[in-house]
Amino acid sequence: MAKIQFTTPEGLSGEVELTAERMTLGRADDNALVISHDSISSHHGEVFIDNNAWVLADLGSTNGTKIGGERVESFELSHGGTFTLGHVECVFIGDYAEEQEEEAPAYQAAPTHTVSSTGYAATPINKGSRTGFGAATKPPSYGYGPLYLLGLIGLAACGYAIFTFMNLSA
Repeated sequence: MAKIQFTTPEGLSGEVELTAERMTLGRADDNALVISHDSISSHHGEVFIDNNAWVLADLGSTNGTKIGGERVESFELSHGGTFTLGHVECVFIGDYAEEQEEEAPAYQAAPTHTVSSTGYAATPINKGSRTGFGAATKPPSYGYGPLYLLGLIGLAACGYAIFTFMNLSA
């Protein structure tokens, strides 16, 4: 039975078995193949058989599907080939008959896949403009010195006023 083994950036690993001729893959529970990781879109891609070969097609996912760091829209899976879904590293393990044949090397750029260079998914992310993610970092502030000085002058003025009032009533 063909399957996809995966490892998340946090080191968690698992595998999903390819049990039908066409299956959706993503983070959402309504997919046939579920990989629960935040970098994988709810409906990330689709795996199907085309001319006796397994093919993985990206369905316009946010973080994309990559081979060797290059974003692809679809490609043919071969035994032992590696690819990335979002930030999750994956390895395709072919059917048992394919496993007995020679081990295939990791995927390399080849004319069998289509590179996506347009659309929303190809837009680079400016992480500096993101809001609502993680702890907020504050820039160093240099404007508090005069404020502290003003506070000390205020305390000194109050102390002098009390001292003066006490001496006047005596």
